[in-house]
Amino acid sequence: MFCSVIIPTVGRATLSRAVHSVLDQAFNHDDYEVIVVNDSAKPLPVEPWQDSPRVRLIHTNRRERSIARNTGAAIALGKYLCFLDDDDWLFPGALEQFWTLARQNSDAVWLYGGIQIVDQAGECLAEVNSGLNGNCFAQILGGAWAPIQTSVVRAEVFFAVGGYDPAICGTEDLDLCTRIALRGAFANTPSPVACLLRGDTWNTSTNYLRAPDDIRYSRDRVLSESGAFKRMRESADTAYWYGRILRVYLSVVQPNLRHKKLFTALSRIVAAVVWFAMAGTNIVSPDFWEGARASHAPGTLHFVMERLEREARQPGLGD
Repeated sequence: MFCSVIIPTVGRATLSRAVHSVLDQAFNHDDYEVIVVNDSAKPLPVEPWQDSPRVRLIHTNRRERSIARNTGAAIALGKYLCFLDDDDWLFPGALEQFWTLARQNSDAVWLYGGIQIVDQAGECLAEVNSGLNGNCFAQILGGAWAPIQTSVVRAEVFFAVGGYDPAICGTEDLDLCTRIALRGAFANTPSPVACLLRGDTWNTSTNYLRAPDDIRYSRDRVLSESGAFKRMRESADTAYWYGRILRVYLSVVQPNLRHKKLFTALSRIVAAVVWFAMAGTNIVSPDFWEGARASHAPGTLHFVMERLEREARQPGLGD
């Protein structure tokens, strides 16, 4: 089976659209399935899609979205896993594009395309695509990640890194993306393959207040992984990304000191000094210092969504 599309749900009315966006794909190269994980703690309304032979419905009873996704992945049959939220949907031809990417990039462990953020009227508010290919560990660690809604991940690598971390709530997609980027190559198609809803009644369980701490925790953990420094060096291909990684190292020093992890804090300082020395002539470039100063890589999905949420709370801000 080529792909298993896993849709955790809390019973939102948009679930039917998400499921049908997969079932209605014109894709006949291989088989695929939809696994709906009902995490709402109550029965779902009866819908015709529940009778499809491609659909399996399981229940996790308010265990949180990372656990729901991991549970769906545990029973998946596909070579690739696609995680779609119940208020998002795939564009027609998405599975075809993933199939083509997989055939053209047999070594890639993460395949993805662009995402459109739309309101309830169907108006496109923003389109995001980082355009990263190959070894892009430094870029993803620095914040330019691939949205999970537009991605398929090789199942064996998903399980090799331990799947989603339930301890991270809100930036768990970025955490997963970073850990997988350490393991293998990415492949991108410039076309948008999925839609993410954002409207007047849109809501999210993402806690943006704790997101910075979660990101630092995730980064600090992956920096301790074997081969992380080497892979960053191989993928930092511009002065900007040398600056971003310097910031990554320095950003985790204070949290380690706060938790009395003195040796880890010292090791991050030493690594930052070594990284700065290895940057060479890149340090004279304004791009290096732009990367080192910026709080995040511009244009990424998380911060586009954060901006839209801020504008929604303050009418007129985005006018």
